[in-house]
Amino acid sequence: MSDPNKAVIHGVPGETARARGVMRAIWPLLAALFACGIFCGAVMPRISLALAGVGFVLAAAFLVWAARDGMAGIKAFFKGARGEEAVAALLADLSDGYHVFHDFDLSGCSVDHVVVGDNGVFAVETKCWAGKVELIDGELLVDGARPDRSPLSQVRAAAFSLESFLSERMGDATFGLLPVVCFASETFVSELCMQEDTLICNATRLPSAIKSHAGHLAADDKERIVLIMEHKDS
Repeated sequence: MSDPNKAVIHGVPGETARARGVMRAIWPLLAALFACGIFCGAVMPRISLALAGVGFVLAAAFLVWAARDGMAGIKAFFKGARGEEAVAALLADLSDGYHVFHDFDLSGCSVDHVVVGDNGVFAVETKCWAGKVELIDGELLVDGARPDRSPLSQVRAAAFSLESFLSERMGDATFGLLPVVCFASETFVSELCMQEDTLICNATRLPSAIKSHAGHLAADDKERIVLIMEHKDS
């Protein structure tokens, strides 16, 4: 039973990350197994035994690579899912009046966590990076290197999609949406800061940062947003 003095929770954290990890592993393995099947035992009459043997060896090598790459992909995505679960546990302790939506799916993207409260709407992108994370010249670097995908660009794109989704259904209502990059691994050196329109913080600082945010959301607008998000797929 949920605690009436705590935030209302919607959805399951990490669901999309786990699904993506499994899919990334399955497709290369299926392709490798198919290739092995074609060349195994020269099952195709027009292929010579020598060519079939070479093809089988190459396909088997591809199968080994696919298995290793797939396991690495699963490990990475599942690590991200565990990070989302850790952040979800912290957000669950927000006080009554907040609604927390986990893994909120929009066309083409998924927002790890969306928090709706009296002081605004927060789109949270969770990262679980190893290594020292620093904000240098407006970029988040891990051990001094740029990541493959900028989390600031990622969360701003997700926040824009969420804002567009809500605006289409709410007309002229304003709801002060704030993008947030949150490090579940507690590796952000500055712990908490603002970069232009985006909050960056370690996970343990996230609940207090949300509660202290100086925004305002009208009660009627807050109720409408919650209802819209609850019934998105109905």
